[in-house]
Amino acid sequence: MFKPITDIECKEIIKRLAKRLNVDASLVTTRLMSQEDKQDMREGKLSGKALDTHIKVWKKSGYPNYANGKKVPLAEEQQTVLII
Repeated sequence: MFKPITDIECKEIIKRLAKRLNVDASLVTTRLMSQEDKQDMREGKLSGKALDTHIKVWKKSGYPNYANGKKVPLAEEQQTVLII
């Protein structure tokens, strides 16, 4: 059985993991985690340990915007914007 957690607890877990992994927490919530991921976390279906692993893999991949279905790393995305 899953143990639901509050929004405040979710935010604290995300902030703690982001700080430990040297990642901006706002990038985690806007580029990595979809609305479904956030809901799964609230419902206790996405653990802090699992999120830790996801953040590490996402970071090694260059911070793609998975939350919005994109796989292009952040640096490439920024270069595209600058070229236009």
